[in-house]
Amino acid sequence: MAGGGGAAGGEGDYGLQIAPMLDVMFVLLLFFMVSMANQVVEMELGINVPSRGLPSHQDKPATPIFIKINPLGAVLYNDSPIADPTDRELAALRFQLEENVKNFGSDNTPVIIVPSDRVPHQRVVDVMNAAAGAGVTKLSFGSS
Repeated sequence: MAGGGGAAGGEGDYGLQIAPMLDVMFVLLLFFMVSMANQVVEMELGINVPSRGLPSHQDKPATPIFIKINPLGAVLYNDSPIADPTDRELAALRFQLEENVKNFGSDNTPVIIVPSDRVPHQRVVDVMNAAAGAGVTKLSFGSS
């Protein structure tokens, strides 16, 4: 039987085919080389994770200060107006924050800025600059 592919004749014993195995190995090697080139190098961030309990020097957590910014740019200190939209220096806000830092310490004065979703970003930066100028070290953002 000419052209038969069966192994019953004994002539068509092909044995181990090495060429297809090498093709598969080269494709796998190429795949792993390309995937290693796109590997992202992870870096460590300097973040302090909060502990489970309160520190021993505090009896209770500090009361946060809420600074709200309405859509027009007016600044509210714990729901009391402290600066109008045209005041870029925010001297009254800075003075009030300095008094709190002086009386309670910078670690016990958490400040939460709650901007409106339509307030200009420059106004938020103005409030952050006033807080930084007052020595506030615990600053975070909230949502309204």
